[in-house]
Amino acid sequence: MNTERNKDGAGPRRAYRPLSRAGPGISRRGLLALGAGAAAVGLTFGRFPLAARGGAVRLAAAEGGDTLFEPPVRASRNGLLQTSLEASVVSHQIAGRTAISNVYEGMFPSPTFRVRPGDTIKLRLSNQLDQLTNLHMHGFHVSPEGNSDNIFLHIQPGDTYDYEYEIPEDHPSGLYWYHPHFHTLTTVQVFGGMAGAIIMEGDLDRLPGVAGARERLLLLHATQLLDSGTPTAFFDRNQVRYLRTVNGQINPTFMIRPGETQRLRIGNISDGTWFWLQLDGHQMYQIAKDGNTFAATVKQDKILIGPAERIEVLVQGGPAGSYPLRTLPFDQGFAVNPEVVLATMLSQGDSVQPAPLPSVLIPFKDLRQVTVDRRREISFTVLPRDDPQRANFLINNKLFDENRVDIVPVLGSTEEWVLKNPSNVFHPFHIHINPFQVTSINGRPVDASSYEDTVTVPARGEVVMRTQFLDYTGRYVFHCHILPHEDGGMMSVIDVVSPNDPLPPVTLDANASGLQPLGQYGRQQFSCPIGPAG
Repeated sequence: MNTERNKDGAGPRRAYRPLSRAGPGISRRGLLALGAGAAAVGLTFGRFPLAARGGAVRLAAAEGGDTLFEPPVRASRNGLLQTSLEASVVSHQIAGRTAISNVYEGMFPSPTFRVRPGDTIKLRLSNQLDQLTNLHMHGFHVSPEGNSDNIFLHIQPGDTYDYEYEIPEDHPSGLYWYHPHFHTLTTVQVFGGMAGAIIMEGDLDRLPGVAGARERLLLLHATQLLDSGTPTAFFDRNQVRYLRTVNGQINPTFMIRPGETQRLRIGNISDGTWFWLQLDGHQMYQIAKDGNTFAATVKQDKILIGPAERIEVLVQGGPAGSYPLRTLPFDQGFAVNPEVVLATMLSQGDSVQPAPLPSVLIPFKDLRQVTVDRRREISFTVLPRDDPQRANFLINNKLFDENRVDIVPVLGSTEEWVLKNPSNVFHPFHIHINPFQVTSINGRPVDASSYEDTVTVPARGEVVMRTQFLDYTGRYVFHCHILPHEDGGMMSVIDVVSPNDPLPPVTLDANASGLQPLGQYGRQQFSCPIGPAG
């Protein structure tokens, strides 16, 4: 793995003191895909198929292209990762073409950060774009305030900002990622290529059957470029014409020896595309999701990975030959994704005796056994598109307003949320800072294998989850991780308070939609349809 020298990110440290722990730390956050019996409405999730609309296009691909490129790694040393990111519009390579788009550090994907629980990350972000931006550490359980994972920051064009993240000693290990999170501009910035991986080393790496296995990082992205190399404007995008890349490449190849065990870390860093993965001739042994180790290894034929989700799987090389990693045809509600070969695994060289795969991994605290302090209903609503100047993506009938608090949990409490989706498109629910455990989908119990931070809420369905608010007070958000939906208003503010603090005001009128024209989306007024053209 290529290691790049850490960059200096000097700057004043802002005072930040996390609260004392109010209870036992969460040890794991993952889920057994989406569980058995996941769906009504004719679909299932996770490792189960979803019906594709007739006429889905299958795109041919060569047997294999260039060797898989992995981004340079910036690793912490002696408990500190001190680095910097420059956001700018540059000419760079993607899918074998010259693209001109916004990226970090002049490349896509951006450098990979490699850290450990207990580390501190000091990061200087330089905004050389002509628009506002900020930074989100997706899946991190850190403070949401000050100069930590605070998505309410507005970093102006030409400005720099010094972030600092204090990672807890008991932070789960696994795959995370970073991307911008400025409201109304998140879509265009992620679609252009502003995203990178974070690998949190930890206890999973030391387990027999995992320790010593060669790692591969596969970051899945989807974009569309004009002949000029610039990204296609939102309203002209078409899922069938998307360039579906792995680490910015079309169908790269990677090697494995027959019988060898490798660990694939796979992350979906697209702005709203699902990947239904199948590795020809092989089964995948899933050991983690969203940076959370499973309690037990799960054998998978296919795995559905929604926007922002990450999985980790073990594979063992089959007989010598070429094995495509495909995304299968998939109807995500507003578009039908074609079948595409994403990468090709080449099994070659001297065979080795397959090592035993782990079965039992790391147990987690089952929140089904915990008393619930409060229950809530969260509804993801799509309004008719009768006014092109207004957003039509709401949570509990409200358009996002960063100055309005919608939910106020108490630190140390356990809550149960029913995530309702009355619309005919999927909505990947993501909450910052805090993990959750899915307990049922469409009324059917789910025997989760761990916690997670993102879950797909089925069309015309619901997901029930439980979560504990531990360690951190402060404001953060939850939202749909189809980024055009998020930019269109499908996001809410949560403010976790100490038990002794007065409750902040909350808007109580559930019928008030708060519809209003949004701010500038790049240089044009942003109004979001149900999804990109299919």
